Formats: sequence, structure tokens, C-alpha cells
Amino acid sequence: MRVDVGQLIVRNWPLKLAALFFAAMLYVAVAAQQPVTETVALRVAVAGPPGRPPHGQPEHVTVLITGRGSEILKLRSLPRVITKTIPDTFAGTTWRWRLEPADIVLPNGVDVQVADIAPRDLEVSLDSAVSRDVPIASRVSVKADSGYVVEGLSILPTVARLIGPAKSVAGIESVATVPAMIASGSGPFYHTVAIDTNMLGNVRVLPREVRVSGEATHVLERNFSAVPIGTASGAAGVSLTTEHVSVSVRGPEPRVSGLTKDSVHVVAHIVNRGEPDAFARLTVNVPGGLSAKVTPDSVPVKPPPTPAPPPPAKSTAKRKPGRG
Repeated sequence: MRVDVGQLIVRNWPLKLAALFFAAMLYVAVAAQQPVTETVALRVAVAGPPGRPPHGQPEHVTVLITGRGSEILKLRSLPRVITKTIPDTFAGTTWRWRLEPADIVLPNGVDVQVADIAPRDLEVSLDSAVSRDVPIASRVSVKADSGYVVEGLSILPTVARLIGPAKSVAGIESVATVPAMIASGSGPFYHTVAIDTNMLGNVRVLPREVRVSGEATHVLERNFSAVPIGTASGAAGVSLTTEHVSVSVRGPEPRVSGLTKDSVHVVAHIVNRGEPDAFARLTVNVPGGLSAKVTPDSVPVKPPPTPAPPPPAKSTAKRKPGRG
């Protein structure tokens, strides 16, 4: 019996075609789950500190990536550039670093691993930089609430480090904070204020901010009575019509509370000495950070005593001897 091969091929051809299709799909599905290795060439782009660009860029690196075939197919969105930035604090002329798998930015949701990077160790050269320490000037103002005064206003640190080209760094004598107004309540306060970099150009500054601190203290005013008047140099021998005055001292409560009368010194400065209208202008000295007012602020000078008239001159004529 003769067999017709052509009929055997076309017999039930829809079923046979479907079987071939599903066999191919099964093969693709199984292959997609098998481990696959992919080699990718990436470019390295290095950015230098401001004003100090690298003299050249490293060559391409080869990255070996492993994962399931289905995951490898997702690497079409893999960034083809590895970006590195040289820190502002670097002052040398050759920057070296070692590439790590974490430097390769993989697309989100892709389950692959970086197996190898070649070469790993890279370097670039750039112009040298110098560093210099300069003082930090504060442009911070503190507004205290009514009835309070600010004490101990300070910034930390007080010195900043400049890093940059030698010529640029040499022309900077100091840096300053940005202008800032701080509203304080009561008690200690702390604020962070940035350093103004607008005029620094390609010079970097470290740190980039300072800490401003102080304390808002309640204001107290005390009156001291019967404070003795002292005399300034050159006023010896002058008498005043008043020897004691009143002094009002105002300042932070803890400091004013600890004052005694011995801490307050009133000094007389003689004006128009030797004249009929001579008087003493009074000033008061108190510890730093306090203000004081003396009442009255001037007193008359006692006129010098009127000298006693000279005694009458005794007669020196000799008496003529009498007769007898």
C-alpha cells in the first residue's frame, strides 16, 4: 500500500502547528530562566571641583552582568555613563579611586548582579589647589523680646578653611555669614546660619555653615543710693557740694542681682576749674555688659575758702628815751 507523505504532513495541520508554537514558547520560557552573562561597555565621566576640571577622562570600562535571561533583556535602559564627582575638599593633583558594583546604576526592578568591572582602579589629574584658614565674620542680628536682653552671642566655628586655586585663595582675607535676623524668646537659643559664598567664585569653603548661640535673659534694674563720688586724676584738692549720689544699673538679671555698691564707681571730672562757675561732671563705671545712670549727673564745686586777712604789721620804730 502506497503512503502519501504529503497527506500525512497536512493531516490535522492546525493541531500540529499549535503544538510547534507551544513547544517554541516553552523553549523560550525555559531559556529565559537560565543564567545569562552580559558584557557592557560604559563610559566614565569625572567632574572636578569648581574651577579645577580634570585634564582628561578615563577610558571605557567593561562591566560583566549576570542574571536570568528575562532580566538581562531589561538592561536596555541601563545608563551608559558612570558619573563621579571629585570632592571639594580634595587639594591634590591626582585623584584615584576604585570602582565598586554600587557605582553601576542599574534600572529599578531589574534582578541582576554586577559580577566584575575592568579596569577597577582609575585616576585623573587636575590642577593643584591650596588651602587657607580665614576668620568668619558674623552678620547675624538677634531680636530679643521686650524685657529681655541677649547675652553671650557667639558663632562656632570662628575659622573657615578655603580650598581652591592659589591665586584665588590668596585674595580672600575673611568670609562672612549671610545676613540673618534671629528672634529669640527666653533662655538659651541655637541656630544654624550659612556662610555667604556669593563672592568666593571657584573657591570652596568648609564648613558651609556655622552655629549661632546665645541666651535671652530677663532685664533687671536696680537703684543704689549713697554711692560715694571719687575724683579723677588731676582733681585732687577740689571739694564738691555733694559727696554721695544715686545710681541706677540696668542689665541681665543674674548679673545685676549679684552687684554690690562696691561694684559701682562714680567719678567726678572737674570742668572750669578755678573759675566761679566750676562744676563736676559725673560718670559711672560698672562691669561690662551693664548700663548705668547717675543722679544727678553733675554737682557744683565748692568755692575755695576765702583766705584770712594778714595780721597787722608790728611797728619797728624805736622809742626815744624820756627825760627824768
